[in-house]
Amino acid sequence: MKKIFLLSFLLMGMAAMAAPADTSQWSFRMHGFVNPVLFADSRQVVSGREGMMLFFPAAPAFDADGVNLNGIPSLNMLAITARLNLTIEGPDVLGAKMRGFIEGDFTGATDPTINMFRLRHAYLDMSWQHHSILAGQYWHPMVIHEIMPMTQPLNMGAPFHPYARYNQFRYRFHTGCFEALAVAAFQLDNKSQGPNGGSTSYLRNAMVPEMNVQLRYNGQNVMVGVAANYRRLLPHTSYVADLLGNVRQCRTTYDHISYSVFGRLRMGGWTLKAQTLLSDDLYEICSVGGYLSQYVAPSNAGEGHYNYAPWTYTTVWADLGRNKGHWRPGIFMGYGRNNDFGLSVENNTEVYGRGFNIEYLYRVQPRIEYFAGNGLTLSLELEHTFAQYGQRVTDGTTGYHYEAIPDMAVANTRGIFGITYAF
Repeated sequence: MKKIFLLSFLLMGMAAMAAPADTSQWSFRMHGFVNPVLFADSRQVVSGREGMMLFFPAAPAFDADGVNLNGIPSLNMLAITARLNLTIEGPDVLGAKMRGFIEGDFTGATDPTINMFRLRHAYLDMSWQHHSILAGQYWHPMVIHEIMPMTQPLNMGAPFHPYARYNQFRYRFHTGCFEALAVAAFQLDNKSQGPNGGSTSYLRNAMVPEMNVQLRYNGQNVMVGVAANYRRLLPHTSYVADLLGNVRQCRTTYDHISYSVFGRLRMGGWTLKAQTLLSDDLYEICSVGGYLSQYVAPSNAGEGHYNYAPWTYTTVWADLGRNKGHWRPGIFMGYGRNNDFGLSVENNTEVYGRGFNIEYLYRVQPRIEYFAGNGLTLSLELEHTFAQYGQRVTDGTTGYHYEAIPDMAVANTRGIFGITYAF
């Protein structure tokens, strides 16, 4: 499979050399980078892609002597973020400037497919004077490309900063410094959680794409914006309706809305970026939050049915960086709080999402980069992530909740050294 994808890119490169007869109307540009990264953790972590996609430290698990079994450190090195892309520009169509973009890397679509070539972006962009349309696979609309953190690891600030790509139709209107966006998006690699594990079927069966609207002011030195994101899921398609065990079709959906405020400020050589999210189930974009699914069994008083309810996180992050000659210092800081921590959950309720047993978490991540020239950059980062877990407490015979105690507070410190050669 890797050979097939690599052959595809070689063919695209050959196409760049064998352009149409009228070469003045077409251009093909290939770029990418090689990016080996060495990283060490002070303890075990919740992560993906062989530890590179770090979320937060793993919850403490004590043995008979009170020793934390997750206190074991680890060391790894990966080059899976090596990347190739191709930009295609052609003659105008319907009065619009045309651009196509295809990009891939070797992180794989899932953990079992790590090291395999996977599609990151694949879209076409049609641009008029005040309007543009993007169709294909691109960043989830809650990922504001213009303000992404400049951190080295794969997580790019997750779970504080959202990180995912969706297939989508994106419409943008702009006049002067003002912009308005509307997006209809569909899942693929980043799937919702539900009774059948991670699956795109919960969104597909709801028959409504994920919807996002944004308003932005994008000036020369200042950018600010607001966004709202709507998602409808259909987690269950059937249920036991009565005491006789009759199964009926289920059409009960879970609808939820998330909000974001974001901005960027340039001050001389410094750039400050920031974003806050009230995330009502943004598990899919590598953030925190989720929903509760409760099955109410049939009784003489009524039919069986499902109830859904959100549990939300509020996250905020900021990234400050500077370009000064060959040196590029910076720092990323993130904080997240579980708005429904301690919520009592009945025994007949399933929890889907990430971070339900964490009261709050934060990260401090200073970095320094040295640009040696001709595409070569050396980087060094220290990523310290803290999580206050809760201890599970039984509520009689009906359910449980979590309570934060000092013994359940854990922190991981990750040292990161990376080399990037861009071309």
